[in-house]
Amino acid sequence: MIMPCPSPYAAVLILCACLAASASAALPYVQASPQLPAAMSWSGTRELTAGSVDAALLAVKSDTYSPDTQLRLFKLGALNARQRNNVEAVSAFNAVNKGSAALAPLAMEQIGDIAVAEREDVKAMSAYSSALKAQGLPVKYRHYLFAKVRPLAGRGVPLPAGAPWVEEYRKWDRARRMFDASGLEFICDSLAAAGLVAEADSLLERHLPELNKREACGVVDRMFRKRSSDSTLTTKFLFSLASQSHDCRSLVTAERFLDQAQKRADFAAAVPARKAALLAAQIAFGREQWQKAADLYKKYDAAYGPESDVIMSAARAYRNLGNAEQAQRWYELHVKHFPSHAKTQEILWLRAWNQEEQGNYKAAAAGYARIFNTKGKRTEEAYMRHALCYYRRQEYDSAIVHLTTFQKKFPQSSYLWSSMFWQGKCLTALKKTDEAHKIWGSIIKLDPTDYHAHRAAQLMGPAAVAPAVSASPLAAQMPENQARKWLESISPSSSKKALTAQDSVDLRRGAALLSVCRTDIADFFLENFESNYSGNLLLQYDLAIAYALAGNEARSFRVSRRLAWRIPMDRRERMPLQVLSIIFPPFYAPTITKHAERFNVDPLLVSSVMRQESIFDAGIVSPAGAIGLMQVMPATGKNIASELKVPFTDDSLYNYDYNIRFGTFYLRKRLTQFSGDHVLVLCSYNAGAHNAIKWRDKNRKLEHDLFVEDIGFYETRGYVKKVMGNYWTYKALAETPGYEYDLPDFLDPYPWVNEW
Repeated sequence: MIMPCPSPYAAVLILCACLAASASAALPYVQASPQLPAAMSWSGTRELTAGSVDAALLAVKSDTYSPDTQLRLFKLGALNARQRNNVEAVSAFNAVNKGSAALAPLAMEQIGDIAVAEREDVKAMSAYSSALKAQGLPVKYRHYLFAKVRPLAGRGVPLPAGAPWVEEYRKWDRARRMFDASGLEFICDSLAAAGLVAEADSLLERHLPELNKREACGVVDRMFRKRSSDSTLTTKFLFSLASQSHDCRSLVTAERFLDQAQKRADFAAAVPARKAALLAAQIAFGREQWQKAADLYKKYDAAYGPESDVIMSAARAYRNLGNAEQAQRWYELHVKHFPSHAKTQEILWLRAWNQEEQGNYKAAAAGYARIFNTKGKRTEEAYMRHALCYYRRQEYDSAIVHLTTFQKKFPQSSYLWSSMFWQGKCLTALKKTDEAHKIWGSIIKLDPTDYHAHRAAQLMGPAAVAPAVSASPLAAQMPENQARKWLESISPSSSKKALTAQDSVDLRRGAALLSVCRTDIADFFLENFESNYSGNLLLQYDLAIAYALAGNEARSFRVSRRLAWRIPMDRRERMPLQVLSIIFPPFYAPTITKHAERFNVDPLLVSSVMRQESIFDAGIVSPAGAIGLMQVMPATGKNIASELKVPFTDDSLYNYDYNIRFGTFYLRKRLTQFSGDHVLVLCSYNAGAHNAIKWRDKNRKLEHDLFVEDIGFYETRGYVKKVMGNYWTYKALAETPGYEYDLPDFLDPYPWVNEW
């Protein structure tokens, strides 16, 4: 069956209904169509994305522009299948199968789906077999078709004799039956039900390591949660299950398995003592049994010598016990034994940071300097903090020297704009305003959407920005054909390679699938173009637009974000509005505006948070368990649902409307709590309100730029800058003719409107 398009998001149309093939969808600043392939018609896609199959079918039937009869037939087949007009659908797909070698496998797949729905399994097998005979199908698509063949074969439908794909299918099926989680569980459960528990455990012991971590965790949890006896398990496997459960954060289960294994007479022979000692300490640490963990780590260190992870865990256990003296002793041991280790860098960083917080800037500068020759993620930021220590002491000339040294040493650093920004701050403090503005103007030219570029523009003021850069507006308005020429002109020469014959076919297939909103399947054919033609910026632009037009915001932004990274810095000033619009898209704008108006929140702030939190992926889940577009934790969602008096399950957060409503409501609460201060609101969104309060109370007297630099968590400092950069960029775009967001008039005049 044709998969349904995503729920209607009118904002997609604002950005992407830019195809000449559907003139009513055109934006004021867009006049040409994506080249997927050239002259392709996208009629009906807009209507299908908006949720109306009837309107989509009418649009395709009325389309007299399309030069591609086979694509039109394919869309008619797909839309009729959605309407369950199976006779019309099969007729159209059969015509495509006869008339287009490129689209034939896609058409036959759909005929197979229709046959399955009509319980004509033999016809379905024949159709899928025909699709699989096509040359050059991506492996992922072949496996996708295999998954459709498998239940038919399971119901007794014979595989076509002599078909070239059958042997590959059999290998795929054997691997899947034996090694996937559900297959392994099924076999083990069947053996156990027959009284062959020992045989089931033996099979599980052999094949559990072949599963990925997530699958293995699920198998262990489901198969051993209620098991009363582990007597059939070998001691070695018991210990393996203890390790597996620890890795899965099932610590009570891990402790149980380890305890059972340790009681076995053969434990010493079956399990290395070193591994057992380490696992026991790790389980105690994970269960927050701090004293037990500290004692076990101390015993391990005495028996086996220094290890980085052991020393750091012992230090943290003592720190959690409130024993600062012992914690410091273990940190010192780490510095002694592992002077160039990344964790040593963290120890040195923490010491220097604490000294800086205490106002001992000279000692802090020396501490940061010790980090320069260590390995880890803090090295470049240590140079920045080192220079800031001189800024705090009002030794501006020295700070400039250190910042200049940093820029020469790390010309590609992610802290380059920060270093230039603070260089300008130092020059301003020295009354060298013209020099400061020259440096700040360079940031604005090279990366105008960056946080530091916006801050520089704010400090310079509108009158000073225009002379410092060629023109002050963020984006350039130009006809679509000129924007496309601009993208071609900045693409590296290596991107000029022509598509291979097979890639041309894949592009045609992917585009056809996008035209009927089958974006997940289209990705099987199109992902190749993101990696192998990444320098073809015009192609990447077209892919981003096409994914958005087909209703897949996450994939559209995945492409456009990579496109943004590949635009040369010297060409980022005044990018075409079309290009900047797909890098900062107005996805979900109607839904955002609806809830933002209800809770009196600036919708541009919601978009800015969403862009950073989830990259517009409604199904994304963080390692910590936060879900969806606004990355709402289930526990937080439950509390919000109670306040809003709406029903709730964890799965509610995958619903884009629920998720946006809950995230916007949470922003409203934090805006009220922190009197509209965006920085504190974002601190609380990322790190919790308690940390935002702590940083506010501790650093309330600092100038704003130092306040941001003194946010206590590395991740949160970066998060605040990125979201504020998003927000200021969205604000500038919202004020640019041609960029539509449907902003309401309800917003209150918060004190942060003029941004510091």
